[in-house]
Parts: sequence; C-alpha cells; structure tokens
Amino acid sequence: MSDDKITDLPLAAVAAALRNSNITARALAENAIERHEQMGARLNAYLTWTPELARSAAAAADAAFAAGYDLGPMQGLPVSMKDLYGIAGLPTFAGSGMRLPPQWEQEGPVVTWLKSQLAVLPGKTQTVEFAAGGIGDNIHHGAPWNPWGGNSHRAPGGSSSGAGVSLWEGSALVAFGSDTMGSVRIPASMTGTVALKLTYGRWPNAGIVPLRAGQDTPGPLTRTVADAAYVFTAIDPAHRSDPAAALQSLASRDIAGLRIGIAGDAYWVDCDASIAECVQRGLKELEAAGAQQVDVPCSETADLLRAVFSGELPNAELLAFLRVYLPDWIDQLDPALRGRLEASTSQDSATHLEKWQWIESLIPAASSGFDNVDVIASPTLIHTPPILEDNKPVGATASLSPMWTVQNTCPANFFRWCALSMPVGLDQEGMPAGLQLMAPGGSEETLLAAALACERILGSPRQRIGAPPL
Repeated sequence: MSDDKITDLPLAAVAAALRNSNITARALAENAIERHEQMGARLNAYLTWTPELARSAAAAADAAFAAGYDLGPMQGLPVSMKDLYGIAGLPTFAGSGMRLPPQWEQEGPVVTWLKSQLAVLPGKTQTVEFAAGGIGDNIHHGAPWNPWGGNSHRAPGGSSSGAGVSLWEGSALVAFGSDTMGSVRIPASMTGTVALKLTYGRWPNAGIVPLRAGQDTPGPLTRTVADAAYVFTAIDPAHRSDPAAALQSLASRDIAGLRIGIAGDAYWVDCDASIAECVQRGLKELEAAGAQQVDVPCSETADLLRAVFSGELPNAELLAFLRVYLPDWIDQLDPALRGRLEASTSQDSATHLEKWQWIESLIPAASSGFDNVDVIASPTLIHTPPILEDNKPVGATASLSPMWTVQNTCPANFFRWCALSMPVGLDQEGMPAGLQLMAPGGSEETLLAAALACERILGSPRQRIGAPPL
C-alpha cells in the first residue's frame, strides 16, 4: 500500500502499520513534508515549518521500533501544534507580529507527553492573535485557507486556525489546538474535522500561552471521532497505562438506547436553515438507529449568552497578561483586538467578580440538563464560514459581531463541560456543518463513547461529507 493510502487509514491502523513494518515513521514524515510542499504556500496552515526536525524525530521513532521499544500509541505519528504551545528551539508568536520571550518556548506537559512517546512534530500552526477570535483572521500572518472554499478564501475558524487545515493538507494526522470559547470546535466545524474540548483542568495548561486562564483547555483536532478517542486514550493520565483497554471500552457503547438531549432554543437562534437541516437530519438518522431523544430546556444558557453578547463578560485577563508579561506587544496588536481589550477596562473589579459569581451560580441548574440524558446535541456553529477579503469577512455575516462564532460553543467553557464537534453534512454553500455533543465535566469517556456510536451510524467525515476541493 502506498504511503498516501496508509495515511488515509484510521490512526490505529497507521500505528499498527508502523509496528508491523508496513511503513516507517520516516516515510510518514516524508509524506507529510511532500504534502506541505505541494499545498503549504496556498493553505498557509503553518507559521513555523520544520522538516528537518520532523525527519530527526521520525528517525528516532524508527530506531526505537527497530530496537524493540514501543513508547506509546503516538510513536512516529505526525502531529501539528498550535502556535501557543512552547516547543524547545522553536519560536512562539501566539499569532502576534513579534516572537515572544524564551519563557514561552518552554515545553509544558502536553508537549512532553507527546515527545515522550516519540510523536513527530513537523511545525506550529497559525492562530488568531493571542487566540482572541473565532473567524481565523490574522493581520500579521494572514488567515489560513479553508480547503472547502475552493477558489474562495473561506474562513478556517479560530482561534486554532491552522489546525484543521493541516489535517486536510496531509502534513499532520493529528492537530493540537486550545479551546477557551470554542477554539478547537469552531475550526473543526468550519473545516469538516473533529475536535475534542476537554473539561477544564483535565490536561494542564502549562507551556501554553494563556487567553483566559480559568477556561483554557488544550485539545486535539482529528480526522475522525475514532482518531480523537485514540489520541485521548494515548495521552490522558487516566488511560495511558492501558490505552487499548480504554479504547475497547469506549467502542463498546451501542447506539441503541443512547440518550441524546436536543438542546433548547438558545442553541438554534439565528441558525442558518441549511445548517439546522443538516444537524436535524443527522439526529433523525441516530433516532432511527435506536437512539432516544429528549428535549432539554436551556434557560441558563440563554441567560449566559445574553450576558456574553451584551458585553457583560469582557476579557480583561488578556490585557492584564499583556501588561505584565508582554507590554511591548500592546501597540502592535490588531486595532480591532486592541479596541476590545481597552473597552474591557470599563468594568470595575467588583462588577467583574460579581459576574463570575453569577456564572458559578448557573452551573448546577445548567448541568442538571444531563440528569436524564447521556449527551446534549446542538449545531456547533450557526452560520457558514464567511468569505474573507483583505483579511475581513464579507457577505451575509460581515455586519455581524464575530461573537456569533461562539454562540453554541462557549456555554461548555463557562459551565466547565466537555464537548465534541463532528461533521454532519454540507450546508447550502457546500461548506461543512458540525454536530456538537456536550457532556458534564469529567465525562470525556461518556462523550467519546456516544460520539463513536454516532460516527458508526453517520459515517466518518470522509464518508459523510467527502473531501474538500483542495
């Protein structure tokens, strides 16, 4: 089988091919490098691309295999990293116009976990400036090109804007991003990939440039739900001692009897008709296969979103971070971002604290929505990825606040839930539409088991929506 064909296989099958010598890590790395050389200039998925480091890491993985050492499920697999993660020897820009000081190049636990298994890290993908945006635009480095846009420069989603693009480029089989208000699920929905948003605190944030320290969560984007489960069990502290057993347990959940809560009106407000139709069609297919569906009122989510959209929850943390650690970066910020940060200072500290205490008070009632269901389902995004011109959206969504990107994703962050986005169809403009599944905090196993059961009915992303017109 050719290298190209092997990289189309599930991660578990690629890993098996590495272990039975049907392919080498070096061959995987060369395939990734070739794909990037073919499409990298147009897709602009990466800010830092390091083929020689990828080759040396692949050689180390192959040498370990040859010596009989299997250091973990990620050994030899190409993994792209968002340009918020510190990686020794590589610059960190965090999407800004200047390289950050060396302390932001120090590796945190997630990178250490991957490197300890001899994963191959070919480069650092683009991000929205300091991760503060959902469209995927960047005035310093340009927005990556969503492969589904064809000849139109469609938004790739943010803030992990290069992550999903790197998967379709073929330069990575796994892409790591981070999620504060939806920043792995938004690009996954826009690019037709899968993203896992973890419960806050499940994986450490150390070694990742922060946006909102009380909500930031590292997490993977993958080509399928099965791949997401593979990565989760490979590096999660609760499962990496026996990831095969964990995967087997996750895969044992049948669609019959799966209780899916249908999110209330707050998640469907202003949703494009064709996106709503894609999601509803997928949910009907799951119901026909034996899943049970229950309507779940979401009044607390509606209250939260009113506060978010009215500006009552400004992100003063990023401005405080910049003032303390990176004061020289403030003047070179995107003017739109700088304006938002300056506006956040209008709220006094007492009011800010009261708002966060109010959010805490919503969590028990909001989480009670899971009392009679396994997961709650909604559209991931309510609008199609906009066309970008001069780095700004044009068309129907141009007049909207970019906050529309987080309408359905940010509740899971504020309520400390885990969540996953998976492709469920193509909207009327031929762009991917995502199905979001949410579960209570700490219930990643329930979430992934449910998503795997759904994927077996709906099909993998390639089966469901095909491949983009690269």
